[in-house]
Amino acid sequence: MKKIISKTLVKFKKLKDYFNNIIVRAEQNKLLCFVYVLGMLFLINACATVEKPNGGPADRTPPQVFSATPADSSIHTNNKLIILEFNEFIKLNNPNSQIIINPFPKEKPEFSVQGKKVKIELKDSLLPNTTYHIFFGNAIQDITENNPAAGLDYVFSTGSYLDSCTLSGFAGDAFTNKFTDKAWVMLYKSLHDFRDTLPVYIAHVDAKGAFKFRNISAGSYYLCALEDNNSNFRFDIPDEKIAFSNNPYLLTAEKPTIDSVNLYLFTEKANTQKHLKTEMIHYHTVRSSFRMSFEHPQITILNKKGETTFEWNEKKDTVIFYIKGPDADSLRYIIRDGAFSDTLYQALKYKGRQKDFSTDTLFRISSTKGEKITPNESISISSIIPIEHWDFSKTLLAINKDTLPVSMEKSDETGRQWTLLNKLKPGENAVLIIKKGAATNIFGYKNDSIKLAFRMIQESDLGSLQIDLMNLPGKPLIVSASSKEKTYTLISSAEKEQIVFKNMLPGEYNLKIIIDENEDGEWTPGIFDQKKQAEKVFTLPRPVQIKKNWESKIGWNLTY
Repeated sequence: MKKIISKTLVKFKKLKDYFNNIIVRAEQNKLLCFVYVLGMLFLINACATVEKPNGGPADRTPPQVFSATPADSSIHTNNKLIILEFNEFIKLNNPNSQIIINPFPKEKPEFSVQGKKVKIELKDSLLPNTTYHIFFGNAIQDITENNPAAGLDYVFSTGSYLDSCTLSGFAGDAFTNKFTDKAWVMLYKSLHDFRDTLPVYIAHVDAKGAFKFRNISAGSYYLCALEDNNSNFRFDIPDEKIAFSNNPYLLTAEKPTIDSVNLYLFTEKANTQKHLKTEMIHYHTVRSSFRMSFEHPQITILNKKGETTFEWNEKKDTVIFYIKGPDADSLRYIIRDGAFSDTLYQALKYKGRQKDFSTDTLFRISSTKGEKITPNESISISSIIPIEHWDFSKTLLAINKDTLPVSMEKSDETGRQWTLLNKLKPGENAVLIIKKGAATNIFGYKNDSIKLAFRMIQESDLGSLQIDLMNLPGKPLIVSASSKEKTYTLISSAEKEQIVFKNMLPGEYNLKIIIDENEDGEWTPGIFDQKKQAEKVFTLPRPVQIKKNWESKIGWNLTY
């Protein structure tokens, strides 16, 4: 019996070892399988890294019209719904300002987009025997890259033919002669319609001031331009810039095209006085500006504290107040001139964006004419606050290697402008040394130290300019030459054919000639109600080079 049990135990042990061996091999095989799978994953990842595909060059092609209903250039058309289908999906960009329809509609059309289609629904009744022109500007764009269908237009006629008259030109500023990119240009049957009637045709200048009317009917038209501040296509705000033609332009079958029409915009001189701004400019110093020059202004000071004085600028449209006294906390005054009256106020304890005007008592002195002084000019300095007293023991003038005492005299009534009595010789360099506390202003505060350098230019280092005029207009001329450093101005008589600027600093100068029609010594804008144009201004397209010790000569034809 024992032998049988012993044999059975031996067999059982062998069987157990056999199954244990199978289990170990299975575990080893599982590990090998896991390692194999993991290695394959790393191999696949290394061989097949996913990257963003290259999309190629950006799409720069604008949308193209695929079809139009009614067809472009159709005649005998009375359909007020126009549908344009494009070759790609599109969107509208500010259509109310970009899309121009002529003849100009009284009621705004409706614009909508659906997929590749643009719909224009005209609200006005269509006029008989009339050609309609729709210019889309940059209103239609593709949805991917915002490429505009620039220059796109559409034409149809309710009659038996398409009108084909055109009128084109440029619009610019009447004073600078520089083009404008903000003006609407309009055609009217009567010039009186400019103020209260919508135009017959309308166009907008491009980035270089050019405009063009297409497909307009034959007839007589007055041409006007407007920088329309309130977007109602009427000249009804005083500050709007305008231009207009006194005489109509006639388009006929024999003469269907008129080009090179120039319009020069101006802002009319204000005829109603208005307070523009009152502001602190320094410690206890207040400046008030007005729209127009005053004739006989009367100022009544209402301050209860402090002593107030004031001064006007040369044009009498700006007044500066100086309020003495540390207890003064405000300025209040009444200004009257004829029918105009206003009461104005400014607190003196005021913090500006960059400084606290209630505590900024330090004042500065600067050169009036810059560093370079030409022969027959004196050294002059200025201060934003009137200077009441000088301590000349704290001032020196160093000329080359010599140091001289300073002598000055007041150049204006208030003491803001001062002229040195010391004279420089051509070629001399000078430094004006103003030590701290040398000048005391009307508030009792003293200056900071400063050094101002000057150089008297020799005549051999200066140039001159001779202008020979042709086609004189028979009126006095205001002639100016302007560079970055200096501006020279002469008033020439009506019959003078030659203008000479002497002792000019070398540099590039922009020249301007104003025909002074009213002989008031300044440029005068036009007046629409009197059909009076702005005074004509001539400019040159390029600056004139002035060289030292050289006389430059130019000819100038003053043909209108």
